[in-house]
Amino acid sequence: MGKYESPSYKVLTKDGIYEVREYDDFYVVEYDNEFDPEINQGFGTLFNYISSGNEDKMKIAMTVPVFEEVTGDKKKMAFVVPGNFGENIPKPNNSHLSVKKFDQGLFATVTYSGFSNNAKEEKMKLLLENWLKSKGYTGQSNYILALYNPPFVPPMFRKNEIIIRIKKR
Repeated sequence: MGKYESPSYKVLTKDGIYEVREYDDFYVVEYDNEFDPEINQGFGTLFNYISSGNEDKMKIAMTVPVFEEVTGDKKKMAFVVPGNFGENIPKPNNSHLSVKKFDQGLFATVTYSGFSNNAKEEKMKLLLENWLKSKGYTGQSNYILALYNPPFVPPMFRKNEIIIRIKKR
């Protein structure tokens, strides 16, 4: 993970597997396709974008994490744009991709290892929700899954997080 850029943040609270972070603004390229609600083509489409499938035909460095967000009855997937682009991000060629700003703010996370799956993600969301309530925070967004590793990384070395925008009650 150390060789890949990730969004900048400051840890405000650390409590075991939980953190409250203050993220700076950053940009993502988001895959959103109503005809692919399970985002089966998401990673390939995003990989094509960073492999020069953009208007500038520019290769873009891989970053971490890759985000997945459930919105209603479908999912979205997003790739973090390297910070050196600022606001001058190459426009995607694919109509299912768009550049979005991820606004700065407070976020809570729960970190876990292994392969992520629906059952583990639901368990971690519930743990995070209970921890937030106990600390006086309320969620302000959907839960977002953050995946940090390529598929070939062994389970014990994998890092995953559930992230949610929060505010103090």
